[in-house]
Amino acid sequence: MGMEIQTVTGRVPLENIKIADGHGHVWISPPEGVHPEARLVLDNPKLIEAELKDFRSAGGDTIVDCMPGGCGRDARMLVKLAEVTQLYITATTGFHLPRYYPSGYWLWSATEEEVAAYFVEELATGMRETDGAVPATTIKVGYDGTIKEQNRVLLEAVAEASRQTGAPVLFHTEQGQNVEILPLFFEDRGVACRRLYFCHMDKRPDLGLHRELAQAGILLGYDTFVRPKYKPERGLWPLLKEMVIQGLGRHVAIGLDMSSSSMWRHYGGQPGLVVLPDQLIPRMRTEGIDDAVIDRLVGQNVAEFLVGREV
Repeated sequence: MGMEIQTVTGRVPLENIKIADGHGHVWISPPEGVHPEARLVLDNPKLIEAELKDFRSAGGDTIVDCMPGGCGRDARMLVKLAEVTQLYITATTGFHLPRYYPSGYWLWSATEEEVAAYFVEELATGMRETDGAVPATTIKVGYDGTIKEQNRVLLEAVAEASRQTGAPVLFHTEQGQNVEILPLFFEDRGVACRRLYFCHMDKRPDLGLHRELAQAGILLGYDTFVRPKYKPERGLWPLLKEMVIQGLGRHVAIGLDMSSSSMWRHYGGQPGLVVLPDQLIPRMRTEGIDDAVIDRLVGQNVAEFLVGREV
């Protein structure tokens, strides 16, 4: 096929990606001034390296890191950890929700042109922490369910940067809230639905909505498998099975979203990154999901999204 994906350690063939955490967090070192309740911290290199090596040993090969610049990303650490663990790690530019930044962060008062130029620079040349040496792969959107005021400015900039670079766009959604308005907004600005990836959609397990988004070509991120408070047995698992039964398995990507150190084994938590190869894949088989579909759910779908491939 000859299709390649940009990782922090270079370009890799699409076919190399077999088991991916489709919504991952590898390193988070938040800046000073972030409210304590929003301070997610993953910054112990030894513990993280050990966890990533366990994931690698269990068959994992890829992590789609979802922390943009300014709120905890350190692309230099992503490079180091990718090199030492031999994992493929992709990085993102873009923006998250305001709570993850110190007050007065420049994005909240910037113009569309300034923001788009920043995203394009990080995608086409390289991320700022790396002095422009290592490019990002995706554009992150911290979507609070509204397109108004500065949110609109930022979304316009995302669309412009995606149009210029072809970069795919991944969305933090607030439990899938008001995602219905996004496809038309981006299509009107020349960004096809196949370049859009709506994460945390299993928190809103509305089968009709998921079917409609999938049929439009959008990738849906299901990532509450290891988050009991979202009741995955009641919402996520039945939703996933029904999407597969309806032939929409190529529009779902599985992620862990382990942004809290309490979920990492080497930090003393549970269940650890190995839960994806060790428990979730066997559970999918138990649920009657075909191996070829599982391969798509845990790897191929997000890999194709990362190259913006036509499907």
